[in-house]
Amino acid sequence: MFNSVGTFSTNKTLNNEFFVYECGYEDVKVREPYQYEAIDYYLIHFILKGKGHFYINDEHIVLEENQGFIIPPNTKNNYYPSTEDPWSYRWIGFKGSGCQNIFQECGLLLPQAEDSILNYIYQFADEYQMEHHFKNVFDFSEENKPYSALGEAYQVIDLLSSQFNEEKNHSLSEAEKYVEQSIRLIHEEYSNAEFNIEHLSTAIKIERTYLFRLFKKYKNISPKTYLIQYRLNKSAELLKKTSYSIEEIAYLVGFNYSTHFSRQFSLYKGMSPSKYRSQFYMK
Repeated sequence: MFNSVGTFSTNKTLNNEFFVYECGYEDVKVREPYQYEAIDYYLIHFILKGKGHFYINDEHIVLEENQGFIIPPNTKNNYYPSTEDPWSYRWIGFKGSGCQNIFQECGLLLPQAEDSILNYIYQFADEYQMEHHFKNVFDFSEENKPYSALGEAYQVIDLLSSQFNEEKNHSLSEAEKYVEQSIRLIHEEYSNAEFNIEHLSTAIKIERTYLFRLFKKYKNISPKTYLIQYRLNKSAELLKKTSYSIEEIAYLVGFNYSTHFSRQFSLYKGMSPSKYRSQFYMK
């Protein structure tokens, strides 16, 4: 496809969280497999044509066009082309403290799936979009435009994270969707003192008792307790970071009476709001 190989690498650090360390493209000719050295950065590939073998942590899978794989730092890996239809691919290497979290937002490198090879691979049907951004990362890097290259890299992340979130939403059961919808509504309406579980169940159109059972099943907590705790957690942020009075904070997080707020806060945090606040002020 390329009839060539192109590579770029840099030691220029744009930020400490996430930056392009290297990138490239390659038509891979048939060769004998060999063990790759462990790397100290994150390396993601996208296959444009052909097939190949990918090994990680002693697991194996055959990948082909419109699929990709990621190799995290210090991870045993190997990959090589198939003999019948050698692959062509592009790659980007990343460094930075935020890499792990960023790739987890794409559905990769998830802690709960770390033993599965599926945690290191992805598929993206729109080859043009993905190849376009991978190519631009390389072209901008070659042109000494690292910020433009990083912007294109974020486009890759955006495509993968959007796809992952869409797949995740589709995979939720109807019951789980009710819980997720309820949590979003609580996060939006907690500051409204008139908002309660009756309003919540009416808004999402299910019986209050059924909502209670769903929260207990999926969150191990009642919806009322979740709402109260969310309000109290928000109040703790305000006590720590603002100079609002306790009465004002009670109102801002949805309590009609400061005495009721103080009592609930003391039960939840094990101390009064004023004592909690005093921990964050110099004496």
